[in-house]
Amino acid sequence: MGGISGFLMKFPPLLQFLLSLLERITVKLPMPFEKLVHRVSYPRTGRHLQRYDNRGFRLVVGCIPYRYKTADGANSMEEAIEVLVISAQNGKGLLFPKGGWEKDESMEEAAIRETLEEAGVLGQIECKLGKWCYKSKRQSIFHEGHMFPLLVKQELDRWPEKNIRKREWVTVSKAREECPHLWMKEALEELVCRQMQARPREGVNEPQPACK
Repeated sequence: MGGISGFLMKFPPLLQFLLSLLERITVKLPMPFEKLVHRVSYPRTGRHLQRYDNRGFRLVVGCIPYRYKTADGANSMEEAIEVLVISAQNGKGLLFPKGGWEKDESMEEAAIRETLEEAGVLGQIECKLGKWCYKSKRQSIFHEGHMFPLLVKQELDRWPEKNIRKREWVTVSKAREECPHLWMKEALEELVCRQMQARPREGVNEPQPACK
């Protein structure tokens, strides 16, 4: 037995986890489930699939997962949404899920994969918020980061990095205060700006897609 099925049969606990994951997924996936399984389950170690641009910058993609709160008491679009943040592996600050964009996937597929692996959520991915260049504090190399909004439709009870990261729904203001990365804060501001532009004239009960 070869391919994805053959690989999974060699690791029964992983197969059991992924089957249980399938049972919990109730939203329409942006890619076939088998493809998503391959993205999440296959050991992605090293940098042999990592994409770099012509400057040698490592290409990174991620999502800002968000959801709408009830309109009660919301005086602005910023107050009407919450964003999902995850803990950093070194325990310092709150981050949005992101990781390396690899050669065998589209940018959107990479963003969805990283968000599922690190935050355990699925949803509707929207138009890219932008790109930012930054220097990694840990590795002292330059990255080009691309971020997408993800309107969360489902939160999973189990996900690959559950044991090494915590996730938390927070206000925009808390995310802005506790995220240590300027480029992520700028992506958050772009999301809020889009939401304000798309806000219905009569309250925030029927939000419009956050996409230009």
